[in-house]
Amino acid sequence: MKKITIGIVLLIIIFGSPLVFANSSDKSENAQSDEQIEKELIKSMDETKKAKEKLEKLFTKSSKELKDKGYDEVGLGFSNEERILTVQVKDKGLLDTNKREMENIIFNTAKEVGFKDFDIKFRVLERDITRNEKDKELMESLDKVSNVVSDVLKDKGYNNLSYSISVKPKKEIIIEGTDKGSAGNEELKNTITNTILSETNMKFTVKLKKKSEGEISDMEWQPIFTAINEETNKKFNEYRGFAYSFHPQPLQIIIKTKINNSWFGNSDEKVKEIENYADKIIELKIEELSIKEIPYEIIIRDKNNKKIN
Repeated sequence: MKKITIGIVLLIIIFGSPLVFANSSDKSENAQSDEQIEKELIKSMDETKKAKEKLEKLFTKSSKELKDKGYDEVGLGFSNEERILTVQVKDKGLLDTNKREMENIIFNTAKEVGFKDFDIKFRVLERDITRNEKDKELMESLDKVSNVVSDVLKDKGYNNLSYSISVKPKKEIIIEGTDKGSAGNEELKNTITNTILSETNMKFTVKLKKKSEGEISDMEWQPIFTAINEETNKKFNEYRGFAYSFHPQPLQIIIKTKINNSWFGNSDEKVKEIENYADKIIELKIEELSIKEIPYEIIIRDKNNKKIN
């Protein structure tokens, strides 16, 4: 009996040992995978940042040169997914006679700043000239007032991510900030009012408000939402869209995919990969932005908008 008992014990030890080693190996592989995802994401987000900087330089330099050539009312827009730069012009006559010159200005500037792989499309804005001149004058005056307010807030130590400015046509300005003390700051309100009057000769009613906790969270998380949308789109062909909702809690981060979640498909691994990728983006951006983490849930939806994780 003793020999049998010892044999059984040895058998358990022999077969048990590989299980221990296998678990240890799995943890090591998971750690390496997580580390690899992080390295890949850091590189990708850095590339995205540099591409945005190049696009901004392209817009700034192209707009200036177009204006210097007499094209005052030309707007530029860009679709990153389609890689199309849209040029909006005020009338068809301008486009018919100057299209080639405007294209050359933009392509030459793009070459100068290192922005590549895009096409140009032109769009003519049909509009009521008389009405638009009035709108233009109003928008210019409101933009001027908004810039004055921004300069005052900057001088007072507020960064542009800590407040929002709404300039109303009826001579009212609403400034919503994240700082608890800004709402009742009469000195700041008077400074803004007097500066607007002295620099624009316009008198505005200034209101200072404190943003709600939900609004603050929404504002703080916008760079994270942007990163999820950009980086997930770059990484996965299955990606088709992004959404989020703070209500109901916790924060719902919704990633829409083209995955066909049929019973014979093998989508579980891809779903988990997308979920882990988005989770790592959030982790890195929270650390980068130094904001407070709040409870959130990542929801992956298939092509029929059904939750699949």
